[in-house]
Amino acid sequence: MNPGVYVHIPFCEQRCYYCAFTVAVSSPETYEPYVRRLIREIELSGFADPPETIFFGGGTPSIVEPELLERILHALPGGAREVTVETNPGTLSDSKIEHYRSIGVNRLSLGVQSFCDEDLRNAGRLHNAAAVLKDFESLRSHGFGNISVDLIAGLPNQRHEVWKQNLDWVERLRPEHISIYMLDKEERSAWGRQNAEFQDDDVYAAFYNEAAERLEKCGYVHYEISNWALPGFQCLHNLKYWTGVPYRGFGVSAHSFARNRRFWNTGSLKEYADLIDSGSLPVSGEEELTPEIRLEEAFLLGLRQIAGFDIWSVAGELGIRYSTEWLDRLADLEDAGWIQFDGKILKLTPSGWMLATGVTEELLSPEILL
Repeated sequence: MNPGVYVHIPFCEQRCYYCAFTVAVSSPETYEPYVRRLIREIELSGFADPPETIFFGGGTPSIVEPELLERILHALPGGAREVTVETNPGTLSDSKIEHYRSIGVNRLSLGVQSFCDEDLRNAGRLHNAAAVLKDFESLRSHGFGNISVDLIAGLPNQRHEVWKQNLDWVERLRPEHISIYMLDKEERSAWGRQNAEFQDDDVYAAFYNEAAERLEKCGYVHYEISNWALPGFQCLHNLKYWTGVPYRGFGVSAHSFARNRRFWNTGSLKEYADLIDSGSLPVSGEEELTPEIRLEEAFLLGLRQIAGFDIWSVAGELGIRYSTEWLDRLADLEDAGWIQFDGKILKLTPSGWMLATGVTEELLSPEILL
């Protein structure tokens, strides 16, 4: 299967209070030099595999002029089946949207986060709900038939009634894809540093369950813990991450994976520029995926997929066996109602979706022999 390509565009107009990603609030004059260096990175890497998917993430790729994204696409091998650009409401225009279409972008991810203006202000977002609706209508009018919407559940002081209104808007707009993330306390974020007061776990669970039930009734397929799609509109790029397909990342802080090896670029824009200008790849670290790491990731990623995964395929690939004690533990988790196991495929139940990390930790025990 052809690899995926991730391109990191780190620039933002403002850092949101919950954000812990590698982003830069910089003037537009910095965009072109960064893209020029990113293209040089592609050249230095010798990457020549035709990618199946290309994903422009960030940051806010949509604040960069589309001509710069076009230059990056021309530097990559052609023929990608899915080309996604992450966008923020309020950063799009008719000319920008049309330019996206002309260069082969066929999937837009809209960082809505909430349809409530109060939520957006509290989170440090610059857009409002009116901008979301305007941009969504513009995307439709320009023929985009694959739009993803991101929402955050459990923002501080977010009321259940407001969350239900968010889901009302999803039902009205009917995007092809929906990602719903539970708000995490990230130490590197402004909220993390300020020790902001977060919602209780039962609030997150109520919001999540409400979304899962309503989206299923609306015809969305729940295919990964945080992701729903209308049939045929699953994110092909993200599926690569979850199923162990190789991918290559370009740009500051981007990660890559191939042949049991993972490596990542520096998170410093200055170091990135200095290394590229000296003719060196900006790789700052790497790790070989040992059988232990591969086992852990097989369970972490496998259980995040709603369809689950084949535990015997994992055992055969890694040369392990499951002990009697481990199979007993599996049975205990099944009796508790958190997992389902049909003798081959292991998956979480709806009750286990919010407990995925804990269930995985229970299963990754010393009783699994390598």
